[in-house]
Amino acid sequence: MKNIFITMISVGIILSGGAFAFTQNTSVSNPPNTSVSNPPNTSVSNPQNIKLENPLKGGVDSLFGLLRLIIDKILLPIGGILAVLAFIYSGFLYVTAQGSEDKIKKAHNALLWTAVGTALLLGAWVFAGAICGTIAAIADNPNLCPK
Repeated sequence: MKNIFITMISVGIILSGGAFAFTQNTSVSNPPNTSVSNPPNTSVSNPQNIKLENPLKGGVDSLFGLLRLIIDKILLPIGGILAVLAFIYSGFLYVTAQGSEDKIKKAHNALLWTAVGTALLLGAWVFAGAICGTIAAIADNPNLCPK
């Protein structure tokens, strides 16, 4: 253990020594001229009609819409499949327990947490609605959340 510690310290010193060896002198006797005699013209004389298109498909035009899209298209399908597989695994644990109290306890915990996770998954849309309602109430804009 002591040899590993000494080796790590030595490697650290060797690697950090290179950083100190290649530092540069920052004192400059003749600094360069950085003044600008003719600044560039930043005013817009001929404005154009520029339209930015929404990169998200499906008519997503708000944060709540994006959250809804993520929940509906990604979270619920993948989470639903994982929930079914977790329930099957919990049942498998019950079947293979063969009366052993430790294995039955493990199977019961697996089933309990699978049910809790599934409830959270199915309640995700309710949570999203609550978050959007809270933001709409803070912003004093009842039309913030799309129906």
